Amino acid sequence: MDAWATPRGFADDVGPVAAGIFRAEAEFRSVVSSFGFLPVQVSPVGYAATFEQFGTAAAGRIFSFADFGGRELALTADSLVGVLRALAGVGALRHGRPVRAAACVPVARYRHKRRRGWTQAVAALCNEQDEVGADLTLLRLWTTLLDGRAPGAGFRYCDFSMIDKLAEDERLSPVQARNAMHQARKQQAVDDQSAASFLRRYQKLVGLCRGSDAKQTLAAIDCAEPLLRSRTSHVRQVLGAAGELGAATAFSVDWPRATEYCAGLSFTVHDADGRMLGDGGGYHHVVRAVREDIETCWSTAVSIELLAELLPADSTEQVHLLRVHGSADLSFFLSAARELRACGTQVIEHWRPGRIGRELKRMPSDEMVWFALVGEREQTSGVLTLQNTAVVGRTRQVQVRTSPSDQPASHVVAPRHPERNEV
Repeated sequence: MDAWATPRGFADDVGPVAAGIFRAEAEFRSVVSSFGFLPVQVSPVGYAATFEQFGTAAAGRIFSFADFGGRELALTADSLVGVLRALAGVGALRHGRPVRAAACVPVARYRHKRRRGWTQAVAALCNEQDEVGADLTLLRLWTTLLDGRAPGAGFRYCDFSMIDKLAEDERLSPVQARNAMHQARKQQAVDDQSAASFLRRYQKLVGLCRGSDAKQTLAAIDCAEPLLRSRTSHVRQVLGAAGELGAATAFSVDWPRATEYCAGLSFTVHDADGRMLGDGGGYHHVVRAVREDIETCWSTAVSIELLAELLPADSTEQVHLLRVHGSADLSFFLSAARELRACGTQVIEHWRPGRIGRELKRMPSDEMVWFALVGEREQTSGVLTLQNTAVVGRTRQVQVRTSPSDQPASHVVAPRHPERNEV
């Protein structure tokens, strides 16, 4: 076994992949901050019993271990649980008092479950009494995150409260209803008559959602199940607002993960290729396993890795400075690096380069990458000549001042605009 390798199914993110993840985290934090969400820094370790309360939704995916004190601990398995635990620990969760918080939470999941990546961006609204307001807050947050980044992205709503009402009418608890749905999906026999009746009514709803738009579907549900009219009225209101936002939205009650959550109005976000980008909704019943005084809770989550794929690649230019040994003093070399960094450029300093030709071969051939020799001639003229590594003959000149106290001069050409001053 290679001691440096990671276990099967895991991987370390390095270089451009890691940079994309950091950009996605920064973008998510910026958006949720504009909506007034509190920042939360979640511990990656907690008591195993905290996650075991949530059943297979979390317990089946945790990595638990005993510490030296004999305590049973576990790595974070569910981002929402981690956020709620942190808020409860600092006393931010109070009876009847709304609170909104967001965090990028490291979770212990395998790499092949891409929708549930290493880190989830989760936003939660707790004790929010206005259900429409909570749903629309999360919907607008998503449209802001995806605006201009995933042109084909669309939303799909699944109202789990409809399923709960059917179960209640058949005298089933939400847990019993989920178990029956799980058995049906696994093609296992369902002997309980109430459960079987519930499944027939549920499958009828699923059929009504196929091959028609949301307006027709909701009207058909009103006719087939009059007891659901309060829910269809709510869905109409939210979908109407979604339409005004320009968010393409579909409605369904057929969601593969429906058995794992007891929730109200939930939604999933897909791109044009059908990939899952994120999911979220109301965790009305589940969160009471953490705190009984949490009356309502809505949340949304997304894999940071998937979000990173939607963001544009880093457009920052990079300059390799090669110090010609013995022909330029230290202060000029440092001044040259400082001038370039002041323009927002990444600078890699080669203090003692070997053969220039060999150094150039090691550099990536990219229009965003430049190199410059720093020698006696450059020090005398005070000008660096940047040469592009991808386009032969594309050069740019940058004035260098040797006084550290000076501010960058207006005549310095910013490297992020290579089309200027080309010769």
